[in-house]
Amino acid sequence: MGDTEIRASGPVLKILKLMLENPAKKLSGADISGGAKIGSGTLYPALQRMERAAWLTSAWEDIDPSAAGRPRRRYYRLSALGQKKALELLGEFQFEGALAWSL
Repeated sequence: MGDTEIRASGPVLKILKLMLENPAKKLSGADISGGAKIGSGTLYPALQRMERAAWLTSAWEDIDPSAAGRPRRRYYRLSALGQKKALELLGEFQFEGALAWSL
């Protein structure tokens, strides 16, 4: 696999499917975890691999944690490359209107 390739595991496909629902929307790790039903121990390593491969961009929100009364959130969004790769991968796994691995 090259620098921009990622293994199409079930969690990666779930993340991509969720993020393709609204590609311009920034999602926090908690948003992705809940929406894709993936635990943090699986989610964050997958997000890191996807970011290293330039499929995702991420940034910390610009807040003062003390003033907000909570930790800062890191928000993720598909890059143009990520959208292209997501459509390619999900197209390969499409089966009669559903993802083959979710049947």
